[in-house]
Order: sequence, then C-alpha cells, then structure tokens
Amino acid sequence: EKIMTDAIILAGGSEGEIEKKFGIINRSLLVIRDKFMIEYVVEALRSASSIKKIIIVGPVNELKSRIGGLVEEVVPPGKDPFESTWKGLEALQSREKVLVVSSDLPLLKGEMIEDFLLRCSKEEADFYYPIIRREVYQEKLSDSQRTFVCLRDGCFTGGDVLFLNPQVMEKKKEWISQIVESRKSPVAIARLMGARIIFKYLTKRLTIKDVEERVHQVLGIRALAVITPYPEMGFDVDKVGHVPVAERILKNRGK
Repeated sequence: EKIMTDAIILAGGSEGEIEKKFGIINRSLLVIRDKFMIEYVVEALRSASSIKKIIIVGPVNELKSRIGGLVEEVVPPGKDPFESTWKGLEALQSREKVLVVSSDLPLLKGEMIEDFLLRCSKEEADFYYPIIRREVYQEKLSDSQRTFVCLRDGCFTGGDVLFLNPQVMEKKKEWISQIVESRKSPVAIARLMGARIIFKYLTKRLTIKDVEERVHQVLGIRALAVITPYPEMGFDVDKVGHVPVAERILKNRGK
C-alpha cells in the first residue's frame, strides 16, 4: 500500500563553517546554481507523489520572505535537531508517520524519496533510517569526505532523512532527547548500546539486525535501517569543500 505522508524540513543550525565562509545566516540559504539549497529539498518533496503537506522548521523571517510561498508553514527552530523535529510535529498535528528531511541535501530528488518510502512500506516499524553502502557512496561522491561504520553486513554511512511515528516519539521523548544530546559523545553512545554490542563491533561481528534489536530492547522502539541505493540522501552540504561537489553534480544534471 502506498504511503502518503507530511514532511518536515529541518533548517535550524546556523553556526557552521558554511555560514561563516559565505556570510549567511543559515546554511539552508546558501545559493547553489541560482537557487537556495533548501529550494532543492522543497522541489524534491513537491515532486514526490507521496508527500502531502510540507513544513519548514528554521529562522522564520528569513525563510518566509524567500521561500514561504512554496510550503504550508515555517515555524521557529528548537535548540537542537530533536527539539526542532518536535516543533515541526506539533505544527503538523499528525497521528500518521512523518518524513523528516535535512535542509542541506541539494542533490535530493523526488524519486529518491519515493524509493525510500516504498522500502519503508515493506515492513512495519516506528522509525526508519536510510543507510548507504560505502562503495555506492564513493562511486558517486568520492570527493566528499564521509564517516563510515563497518559492520558484518558491510560499511555504511547514514542518510539525512527519517521516517517516524510521532505517537511513539511522544512516548519516548525524554529518552530520545538524551540520545540526541549525547550523540557527539562516543562514551555515552557506548553506554547506551551496552558491552555486548561494543564487543561485537570491535571484533567486526556486529550486524544491522543486532543494532535494531538493541534499540528495541533499550527504547522499546521498532527501528529499521533501510539500505538505499541513492548516496545523495546522505550528501549533506555542511563543509565548504562540499559546495563545489554539489555544483558539479547539479551542473551535470542540467539544473
């Protein structure tokens, strides 16, 4: 059965190297080939037949005046990505699953979103996260640096898209915000994952399934990693060196 869903675009962060280098207030307003970066994301969502409403979470005045007409609503961000997601969910008031997308994915296209949602529809879960094989990523985007995690199933990097059930998120809000706050601390993540997972990881025996089961154990959330064939879903332009890569690929696409 085809998934129909609303989407939230996260455009909260404003303190990175892109903002400093290009003198902009928010990364999503970086101009790449005559368009704001976030416009590519809006266009991708608009061209995906599964997407109903689109809400942006970010600096309201700046975004509204530039691209407000392209979306249903712009709401102010929270202090971190989780809080911003929460503000988007509150604005949507949806009981159905919602797609959450980062605003710095200029290579995203409608068919990539459709493909991801189709893969999500094959199995029931509360939380879906796209992952990309290292060889797939490097074949297309070899000149953009990326961190990969190596499991028994292969080496992967994560996408910047989530598909989640807001009702489950509400129940687990405290837990999730703790994880978001500790996401930059390997020690905190290790404690959360537990000794068995760490040992399996270090001995190169950890599988995707192990991680999904551990998340279910700890959080009571049914989480699924969805392998996507589209590395563009993980190509977030958050470093100055990523900008020419995005420009080159968009130019080749004739954008």
